Amino acid sequence: MLPGDWRLVSQCFALIWLFLAAASGWSSERLLVLDEHEAQPLDRFVSLLRDPGGELTLEQVRSGTDHFRPAVPGDLHQGYTPDVYWMRIEVESHSSTRLDRMLEFTYAYLDDISLYRVNAKGTVERMRSGRTLAPADRVVAHRKPIFPLSFEPGDRATLYLRVATHASMTLNARLAPTFEFYEDSDLEYIWLALYFGMLVALGAYNFLLFLGTGQRSFLLYSLFVFSFGVAASSMNGLGPLFMWPGLVGEWGNRILPTGYTLAATLAVMFARSFLNMRSIAPRWDQALSVIAICWWCATMLTLLVSVQNALKIMSAMGILTTVFLITSGIAGVRYRIPAARIYLTAWLLLLVGAALLSVRNLGWIPSNFFTVYGLQIGSAIEMILLSFGLAARFNELKRQKEEVQRQLLLSLKQQERELERRVVQRTSELEDAKAELERRVVEDPLTGLYNRYGLMIHLEKFTQRSQRRNELLAVILIDLDGFKAVNDQYGHEAGDVLLQTIAGRLRQEARDSDCVARMGGDEFVVVTENVTSKASALEIGERLREAITQPVTLPSGEIVSIGASVGICTGRGGEQTGSDLIRGADQAMYRVKREHKNDVCLFN
Repeated sequence: MLPGDWRLVSQCFALIWLFLAAASGWSSERLLVLDEHEAQPLDRFVSLLRDPGGELTLEQVRSGTDHFRPAVPGDLHQGYTPDVYWMRIEVESHSSTRLDRMLEFTYAYLDDISLYRVNAKGTVERMRSGRTLAPADRVVAHRKPIFPLSFEPGDRATLYLRVATHASMTLNARLAPTFEFYEDSDLEYIWLALYFGMLVALGAYNFLLFLGTGQRSFLLYSLFVFSFGVAASSMNGLGPLFMWPGLVGEWGNRILPTGYTLAATLAVMFARSFLNMRSIAPRWDQALSVIAICWWCATMLTLLVSVQNALKIMSAMGILTTVFLITSGIAGVRYRIPAARIYLTAWLLLLVGAALLSVRNLGWIPSNFFTVYGLQIGSAIEMILLSFGLAARFNELKRQKEEVQRQLLLSLKQQERELERRVVQRTSELEDAKAELERRVVEDPLTGLYNRYGLMIHLEKFTQRSQRRNELLAVILIDLDGFKAVNDQYGHEAGDVLLQTIAGRLRQEARDSDCVARMGGDEFVVVTENVTSKASALEIGERLREAITQPVTLPSGEIVSIGASVGICTGRGGEQTGSDLIRGADQAMYRVKREHKNDVCLFN
């Protein structure tokens, strides 16, 4: 390839790279033009600068703007890092009116954020927020880091944000109109109030159940709910804002990792008490006991190590607790422990949310609504399901206790029970004998089909139903041609086999809803409902005749064939009685007998 060709290829690759960079949002100029009405995510307009020592000043950052690089979505979530990050956002207003905005970080658990607004004239405004500040010292007393900004018509400003945190470095933010921000914030407060109100109610309710019943599971569940609620309130910012506003610094930051690790420990202890595998699966019980001891040690460790390491312990325990409790739940279902299915479902919902949060904090997956709030969503459903599970388990224990009492009572009344058993047995035998007698009354003993009496009972029901539904009913009467000759030549046993074979064929050809009966001798009747037309009735009769005329092998090995004269009478129930329909079918059958036999005739 010539040098000119190589130059052409390199230029093509450069153009392709520039196109892809533009499509993915990588550009040196990321100007955010304010929308007059809607909130705007800042992810695509952020440039980042990493400050490993945390010693850079605003002047150094401004003078070294070449060090900023456009951020891609993965850059806005750095996981646990000791580094400080600077964010730069260019903002411009093209509106003809003043625009009031709130810059909101979506992740509440950020320690210290300083915002520097550099206006077009070079003036600098500074605001500060974050968990290390008491709510009264923040620029806006809110559970999240919030910064109020105003833009006059034509304003252009550069926003520099210095973010330092011992927790997960999650930098997703948005600029929202002030009114829209407070509407969204009020709605979030309502849902969080309902969530924590539910936790308090469930924890208090189960604690009262523990006081009333003495069941250890209720106490462990109540303690788990309360510790989980305290940790969750610390994570979403409600705790530092309302519950311990003056507790800032290291001990305030330890509430989250210590609270969640304590909740994980209590969850393991609750699982051991709830599943109660001591007698059914002692190895599982011992494993949960060892895990609980290790988890207590890890909880104590979160009070001794650095806060960031405590958070890493919390994340690792969240993943491991997920594995242990789901596995123990599967084992509980396998051993058929009461309420184990509810237990497994509940922990799946909560622990998947906890695992998402832990993995997100480690920086392995991005931040979104489900990874940020999945823990609260899963825990809300989990708490309710576990309450149902505790109630089901308590009811099962109560049932077992009542069963023991019942067994004691039964042992005292053994003779009476034996007498009752014999009476019941005798009654059952009488009922079976009665049912057998009733069956014999309506059943032909040779063929197992209905006899004349059974036929009339079913025919009465069929005619009433046919009249009510206005459907066509067909009575098909069949008389065997040549049966007497077979009976005389081969004996009564052969004749019985022939009748049984014919009965089986009729039963096979008839529908399940049809009534098949033996009138007596070699006469059979098939009553079929919901016949579409008289022609359809003739087709059914012809099908039955063809089935009957198929060869039959006798016990002696002889093969014989007989014919069948078939008479059919149709009606709609209200027009004729069952006896009238049989009489009409009989007349049609005798007409076939007189003329040429082995045929089908419809009564007219």
